[in-house]
Amino acid sequence: MSIVLKAEMISRALFEFDPMNTCCKENDCFDEYDRIGEGVEGRLRQGFSLKQALVLELAESFFDDDSLHTDCLDQVVAYLEGKDY
Repeated sequence: MSIVLKAEMISRALFEFDPMNTCCKENDCFDEYDRIGEGVEGRLRQGFSLKQALVLELAESFFDDDSLHTDCLDQVVAYLEGKDY
């Protein structure tokens, strides 16, 4: 059985873990990652892995080059996949 991830779930996980350190949780910016969640959901439907989709969407929004360190996403991926981190 596989889990179907929706944009709202992805956005909420990103809000909770805030891998880009936007301080969204501290500032109650609940919609900080909504656009990212939508993009990730779309990429998942295209066949990308969860981590690939997160990396691509976050890199487009936060970076001009390949400077995204993907280890900051490990907790988010584990959480969304229902695994312990």
